[in-house]
Amino acid sequence: MDEDWDEFYRRTKEFVDKIFYQIMKQFEEILEELDDNPDNMKVYGFNIEVGPDGIPKIYRFGDVERSEEVYPVIHGDEGEEMEPLIDVYDEGDTVKIIVELPGISEEDIGITPIDNKHILIETFKLGRRFRKVVELPTEVVTNSVKTLYRNGVLEIVIKKKLLLKNTK
Repeated sequence: MDEDWDEFYRRTKEFVDKIFYQIMKQFEEILEELDDNPDNMKVYGFNIEVGPDGIPKIYRFGDVERSEEVYPVIHGDEGEEMEPLIDVYDEGDTVKIIVELPGISEEDIGITPIDNKHILIETFKLGRRFRKVVELPTEVVTNSVKTLYRNGVLEIVIKKKLLLKNTK
């Protein structure tokens, strides 16, 4: 009986070792391919938020396919653009936007209010480009944009547009 168990253990270990070896070999091949062409690296993810209305919203980031009809995708020698990971917070009288822009210097970042409910965040570094139109949870004062950039993380604070209440 012990001999059967020893044989089962030996065969199982042999099988697992063989699979592990194959996985590690494929992983090394992938790493070598990335070393040969670092622009081949792909990033993709999503972020889920539940707004004050209780409705969940899903935002994609990374190497995201998008429609040329919405806004043009940049192609060419500099590589294709990616959507950065973005979090938007409604903080009383301001809206705070946190954007992850790894490997980007502050002078390569552009922030453009499109209207009082949308802001365009884009970078201009060749080889690593980010672009995203962010929909804000409320109307904002477009000329009140304040930014702080530190360690690849951009923080944008914009004052909310105060709506006058009708008091009779």
